[in-house]
Amino acid sequence: MFQQKLNRLLFIAILAPAGLFAACSSSAPPVVSVSTAPSEPTAGIEVEIVQAAALEGGITATGKVLVTEDRTASIGPVHEGRIVRLYAGQGDVVWKGQKLADLESADIDEAEADYLKALTDQENARRTSAAEVKFAQATYDRTKLLFEKEITPRKNLEQAEHDLEVAKSNEISAVSSAKVTVANARRHLLVLGLKDSAIDSLAKKQSLGSSVFSLVSPISGVVVERNATVGATVGSDANLFKIINLSSVWIDANVFEKDLGHIRIGQTVSVTVPAFPGSIFTGRIILVSSVVDPETRTVSVRTEVPNGDGRLKPDMFANVEIVTAARRTAISLPLAAVLDDGGKSVVFVADGNSYSKREVTLGLKSNDRVEIVAGLNYLLMEQSKASQ
Repeated sequence: MFQQKLNRLLFIAILAPAGLFAACSSSAPPVVSVSTAPSEPTAGIEVEIVQAAALEGGITATGKVLVTEDRTASIGPVHEGRIVRLYAGQGDVVWKGQKLADLESADIDEAEADYLKALTDQENARRTSAAEVKFAQATYDRTKLLFEKEITPRKNLEQAEHDLEVAKSNEISAVSSAKVTVANARRHLLVLGLKDSAIDSLAKKQSLGSSVFSLVSPISGVVVERNATVGATVGSDANLFKIINLSSVWIDANVFEKDLGHIRIGQTVSVTVPAFPGSIFTGRIILVSSVVDPETRTVSVRTEVPNGDGRLKPDMFANVEIVTAARRTAISLPLAAVLDDGGKSVVFVADGNSYSKREVTLGLKSNDRVEIVAGLNYLLMEQSKASQ
């Protein structure tokens, strides 16, 4: 059976770094020799050197790449408007605060007019109430003088004093009410997209400004959707742009219920994706779901992974390995070098033109490598002695 599989197996050669064999037991494992003649085809056979490697034990699972919720933005107008200019298209990289589109709106003209009227009414209220207070004060002063000369009765003085207090109270109320109206009108303009500087200029000039307002990006990222054309009239329910920031992504993976005892927030996770074989992305667990799927008996585990180069894309499938055992240096081989022989793990050791089958005991698995706990120690010791 093994002779038929030689051409698709990964064989190993023994190279014993100092102290490497100390990690294994000292008994020699059983050996089965398989010979290959020099003329026998050996295409596809690779030889791997046994070596020490840093390994971390872990739990493997499959998952999917997601965009983080706080790095996604849908942008649209807060009121009806007509698109007059576009600054960004699908696929464009934009920065926070960058202008995306200009829209023209009759609502802005109306809101500006309301603001200017509120400013005028505020000034009129201030002047009118101040004049009334001034008149009431003069009446009181005159009545008081006449009372002191016993020319007018006390009731006239009391009435003048009452009128003065009412005038002062009315002044405070009128000015306060006018300020609230101005503040509300200004707030409406801000909601419509006008900046403070534009509103201040409007108040200074006392004339209507531009009816054009701009949409800006609230985050830095890439435009993944643009549903806008120049000349189109859109309402407040329109989502004209969708922007995502992929500098960091989430990967949601399903971990079996039995492994939950080994999972905790903050653990290191190694991630690989089919699109980039050989590349390993590293992240940390930020969320472990409190709900177990009753059908699959799995729990969703969320990992946040830095993605500065943007290689990880939304909806990519991913393989994750959650590190659950301490990192240590151990004898390791590629998983491809280990064969299942009736429930036993075996490897083939290359020696010239022959291959020896050896039973081994496996330990930690990390990515595409596996620790060899026992089975190669005898060869390593012999090789070490021969090299001395």
